[in-house]
Amino acid sequence: MTAVRPPEFAPRLEYAALLLAADRFVLADTFPFSRQGGHNRTRIRTGQGRQWLTVPRRHAGLGQPLAGVAVVDDGWRRRHAHALRAAYGLAPFYEHVAPEWDAVLATPGSLADVAVASVRFAARWLKAPAELVRASDLPGAPDSLGAVAEAAGVETLLTLPESAESDRRSVPDAVDVRVLRFEERERRQTHDGFVAGLGLLDLVMNHGPRSGDVLRESVVGIRAVGA
Repeated sequence: MTAVRPPEFAPRLEYAALLLAADRFVLADTFPFSRQGGHNRTRIRTGQGRQWLTVPRRHAGLGQPLAGVAVVDDGWRRRHAHALRAAYGLAPFYEHVAPEWDAVLATPGSLADVAVASVRFAARWLKAPAELVRASDLPGAPDSLGAVAEAAGVETLLTLPESAESDRRSVPDAVDVRVLRFEERERRQTHDGFVAGLGLLDLVMNHGPRSGDVLRESVVGIRAVGA
């Protein structure tokens, strides 16, 4: 199964679950930037609840691909590091995770480069089996789901419920489209209680090398579109 998604920054857990279920994951850095997407932001846990961490970027023109969106160097890396230490300094795996995450933040290049580096970070900590491929490295650098499916020879597409119907319409009829069902389960967090809807950093700070096993507990199954 192949998943095709734009790269996310410290991705959502349902996105990260695709890394565990797919054989191949195409990071669609040729797709347009979306303000509603997770290309440049993630949520972490604080004592007060949730906090956004955002990578500032230059305003992109309509339809500009992620690979062409520039990152604004306004000290955001320092702010992120401070926020993560305040939120997770006492987490069991902070000292192991933080140096590797700092290397992700230091990734040069476009917003896509930073986001791709963060997905690769996620795959390492989850011990995900998926082969990671950038859409910009495929023949012709395809910039739509249908074109990626054709260039990558996708036979079975694994997607999320949020885009299942549109994905089905975007790929050839011969492509079998499957949907990952994800229901987040409670897990250990740094602060009292449980807050859902956070990004991958919360998971790996608290569970380290067991993060993949913990995440799998929230995967309900895989079904056909409409089933």
